[in-house]
Amino acid sequence: MTELFVPRQTNTALYMQLYEAGHAVDDIVRVQKAYRVGCAMFNGRYRKTGRPFICHAVGAASSVAHFDKDLDLVIAAMFHAAYDSGQYPDGKSSRRSDAHCRWLEQKIGATVEGLVARVDAMKFDTGDPERLVEKGVPAGDEDVLFLRLAHEIDDLADGGLAFAPKYGRSIESRITACAILARRLGRERLAATIETYGSLYETQAWATALHEPKLEGFRIAPNMRTYIKLRRENLRGGSVEVI
Repeated sequence: MTELFVPRQTNTALYMQLYEAGHAVDDIVRVQKAYRVGCAMFNGRYRKTGRPFICHAVGAASSVAHFDKDLDLVIAAMFHAAYDSGQYPDGKSSRRSDAHCRWLEQKIGATVEGLVARVDAMKFDTGDPERLVEKGVPAGDEDVLFLRLAHEIDDLADGGLAFAPKYGRSIESRITACAILARRLGRERLAATIETYGSLYETQAWATALHEPKLEGFRIAPNMRTYIKLRRENLRGGSVEVI
């Protein structure tokens, strides 16, 4: 590999990436509209590393866009955690219900929502890539597996699995399994990128000094006074969006 792909972390950088890859402006506008929905759903949420969740959502979409031009897949990657970490108009989060499915479908379309639901259903936690290598991937789930594997790139690229080792201290077997799965999909570039990022983790033992005592994501919400003020501004027609 002559140059290691680095996922974009902001919406505008993603738009530039899509344009340079040959996507039409109308397609990029579609991604922009989806991003605005994502901003509302993941507002104030941070990952275990302290990284804003919206950056991860963009990074996952950017990773998919680098390896595939299908815009449905790109947007699905942005919403891969919609049923795990998203906030909905009813005030509930981290729950997949019929009402949430209908709402998300209205926002991003039935095809993309279907992909998001299938991504949510495919387990890819500790030991799962190794399990899939051994037992195989169910026929028809190749697209969802690709989304899961491309998502790994964003987790790896910024050292996230060194600062917050959610899969344990060693990720060697996970990297190996993910690369095997990528090759089974016929995606050699993806496999090579996963392996290259995995090899960089050998030099990141120093990151253990930055591990938090409790390895948990967190959410920052405005105080009640601010919330009421924003609601009133919204009701008066101000430029405030309330999900």
